[in-house]
Amino acid sequence: MNSQENTPRLLLIVREQLRPGTEGDYADNERQIAAACAKFECPHPYLALATLAEPREVWWLNAFASDEEKDRVGAAYARNESLMAALRPLGARKEAFRQALTTTLTAHRPDVSSKSSWRIGGARFFVVNLAGAREAAGSVFESPDGDLFDIASAESRVAAERLAARAPGSTILAVEPQWSYPDGSWVAADPEFWAPRFAPSGSRGAS
Repeated sequence: MNSQENTPRLLLIVREQLRPGTEGDYADNERQIAAACAKFECPHPYLALATLAEPREVWWLNAFASDEEKDRVGAAYARNESLMAALRPLGARKEAFRQALTTTLTAHRPDVSSKSSWRIGGARFFVVNLAGAREAAGSVFESPDGDLFDIASAESRVAAERLAARAPGSTILAVEPQWSYPDGSWVAADPEFWAPRFAPSGSRGAS
């Protein structure tokens, strides 16, 4: 993970807790959503992550450099009528596959983050600590309620497990490329991992 990326000022974190036994149907639905995003040119890259342990959760990360960018992306979605028409029924299907949903817009806290750089390109796992470890392992984002998300990326599961061992209670999540809509820079950083998936977006977004 050598390419430089800027830590986003805002990170939208969406968490879905899956109903037991629905994992296969959920995965198929997400592949259809990703295909629609590729076909109808989704206006912004997003990253899908899934927990390794039960209960199964899927996390979605959308990164923004500013409030203005977030507003522009929202308006671009609204204007893309073909994309929204394709996504509405697929989004409605998700209700049958999940038992909990949370959406949190967080802001970067550079004052309590580690010195390690924010990285998505080259990452295959992420480690998230919500317990408030004294020393952050990655970039820290704060919710409006004061909850802190310490998010660090890793190139391998072994590296992720090392990070998690430093902060008991951390959650390891695997990047799910087949559900994501990647930025072109993510694909360039790890083409073996991303290239077989759907076409990437341009260079915009989660950098």
